[in-house]
Amino acid sequence: MDRISPIRNKSGFTLIELMAVVAVLSVTALIAVPSMQQAIHSNQLRTEISRILAAIKLARSEAISRNTTVSMCPSSFVSTGTAACSRNYADGWIVFTNRDRDRVVDRDSDEIIRVFEGLPGGYSLTNKAGTTAAFEVISYRPDGSSRRNRTLMLCSPHGSAIRSWSIVMNVVGRPRVARGWGECL
Repeated sequence: MDRISPIRNKSGFTLIELMAVVAVLSVTALIAVPSMQQAIHSNQLRTEISRILAAIKLARSEAISRNTTVSMCPSSFVSTGTAACSRNYADGWIVFTNRDRDRVVDRDSDEIIRVFEGLPGGYSLTNKAGTTAAFEVISYRPDGSSRRNRTLMLCSPHGSAIRSWSIVMNVVGRPRVARGWGECL
């Protein structure tokens, strides 16, 4: 037979135990939140460099498959609807056939292949030194070469705590990604 005990043990936390748990959770949150934010910003930077790399690879492959010069240039086409090269990749960029190899999208002879949205607020695409915003047209010839070395560095608005990502292109036209290739200012 079971006897029911008239004395019951009360289960629960005392105020001191509860305060100790809250203190431990607070310290853990203070340590974890900044590193989590840095991880989020670092991931965003990696995502953006992947989008730019995809556009460059698209330009190269389309130049080969179409047997014509294909270029990528900064453009605010997404917001303005005007197919024209501008001076800031932060506004977006376009990939287009560029038969006369200039900085102009000719309505008669050039075709827009793809339009890309701009970079998130504060992100910048610069030269390797981080001193000048990247604005140059990247062109590929029908053989897939660019005939020029260049480096594009993507910087986060969150300072130098997050290492930059760069796209390094050799004279043959092959782009590759490098981490910490230059210093963001």
